[in-house]
Amino acid sequence: MSYLYTGTPALKTDFTRTGKRTYQGAMNDGINSVTRYYINNFTDGYYHDCLDFCGLRLTPSSKMKKRSALSPIKISLIMIFLFTFGAKFMVESMILPSVDVES
Repeated sequence: MSYLYTGTPALKTDFTRTGKRTYQGAMNDGINSVTRYYINNFTDGYYHDCLDFCGLRLTPSSKMKKRSALSPIKISLIMIFLFTFGAKFMVESMILPSVDVES
């Protein structure tokens, strides 16, 4: 059922099978959670619109919600890129010794 709705297997299957949490089960849950986040935010809008339409929560006359150009995930990715670029610049220009090669 989980795979049909979310596109990923159920979480905590190691606990439901054995009654214990394992490191491998936690890793699988992390991968499945990241996959669910990506699917939910970037790829399954059409699928959810179809479910809402079939459940009569979405009608042809429903108004679309406006979205801003910069979503929180886009802002996070921009900040990660800028931080990485800044760290690379700091390492290359200040921390690594400059080497002069005489010919």
